[in-house]
Amino acid sequence: MKTYDISDVEKALQTQDTAAFLTSGASMRPLLRTHKDIVVIKKAQQPLNVGDVPLYKKTGVDKLILHRIIGIKNDGTYIIRGDNTYHKEFVSQDDVIGVMTAIYRGGKYVDCSVSTGYKIYVKLNRIFYPVRYLWKTKIRATLGKIKRRLKGE
Repeated sequence: MKTYDISDVEKALQTQDTAAFLTSGASMRPLLRTHKDIVVIKKAQQPLNVGDVPLYKKTGVDKLILHRIIGIKNDGTYIIRGDNTYHKEFVSQDDVIGVMTAIYRGGKYVDCSVSTGYKIYVKLNRIFYPVRYLWKTKIRATLGKIKRRLKGE
């Protein structure tokens, strides 16, 4: 499969059903590693489901983003967050270009619809989000303060 630059994926999906590109950024770590993993994107068939990973472009912004759906509002707006981020985004169905269907990780093909390992990752990511959030935003900072006080800083 031909690999595209992320900026060309939208154009590629206008003429074909799937396109692959090398990832960049840390918002989907540890699932997707910057400049190491290749994702396969398929034209989105609406509506998407919680757990799906859409590729979207917010109105007025040129940057393409790949984040996971964590909820869906009554009006069909997707509530989205990167696996390694702690803020929600609201994305309309019209902003969605495609959806991740597979990953090439270390040369190995992982089909998101059938891979048991992928499905376990998604469930664990959702279950442990509150713990990761507390660690990142509260506990780690508090431990840092305690450590500085103990050192006399």
